[in-house]
Order: sequence, then C-alpha cells, then structure tokens
Amino acid sequence: MNKHIASSFRTPSSFVTFRFARLQNSLNAQATFLLRSKADLSLVEWRLIQSLRMFENASMTELSGHVQMDKGQLSRKISAMVKKGLLRVEKDKHDQRVQHLHLTEKAQRLSDQMMPTMEARQTLLLADVPEDDLATFYRVLEKIEEASKIRDIE
Repeated sequence: MNKHIASSFRTPSSFVTFRFARLQNSLNAQATFLLRSKADLSLVEWRLIQSLRMFENASMTELSGHVQMDKGQLSRKISAMVKKGLLRVEKDKHDQRVQHLHLTEKAQRLSDQMMPTMEARQTLLLADVPEDDLATFYRVLEKIEEASKIRDIE
C-alpha cells in the first residue's frame, strides 16, 4: 500500500468506508422521507418493487441474490408486503418449495406515481457532476466493490 495513503488514515472522515456509510445514511434518509410522505412506502419496499419490475416472476432466492438481502429478513418483508397488498406469492408448479413473487396493481401504481419524484431526485444528486467524473466514480466504485470481497487482509 502506498505509505502516503496508509498514513492519511487519521480521522474517521479519511476512511472511505466512513464516508460511504455517512453518504448512505444521508441518501437513505432523503429517499425514506420522499417515499413515506408521498406513497407510504419504505425504502426497502421501493427497492423490492423496482427489483421485481426488472425481474418479474422472480423467486425469493433470485430476489435475495439481486438485492443482497438476508433470506430471513427478505421473507419477513415479503410477508409484510403481501399483507399491505403490494405483492402476491405463487408457488412453483414443479417445486412447491419455490415461491414466485408478483407485483400487484397497487404496487405498480405506486411505482408509477413515485418514479417521476425518484428520477428528479437522481437528477438533483447528479446535477453538478460532470459525465466524465461520474464515469470515473463508477469505475472507482467497481474497484472498491471488488476489493471488498477480499477476506485475507493483513
């Protein structure tokens, strides 16, 4: 490791993980406010609805892998969303242990209702970021994500 980089880790804000956590908390608070106030949705519900829009008829296992959520936690959230009328669950015709998830009309309507707000939010977040900086940022994120998978660290 570069000695300059290693010696610069003096304050919490100099750690990339601290900065990511702080940013994530701020972004989550903003999104949660928008979703709760305009559609009575939680951030997790929004993410699951958007994931199921992309992967219609996904199984719980497939969805768990996509959203990187613990299967137990996901199962509890799915049950709550079924009770709230956002999802319906259908057992697989060939394997009764597999459950396929489907958005209800209510979930589709809420997603359509919130999409302009969430797109406006994305525009706001990126308004002052030049395209080449954003491309660099995404490349850096990919490298940090790959490095985060390494477990043998001395």
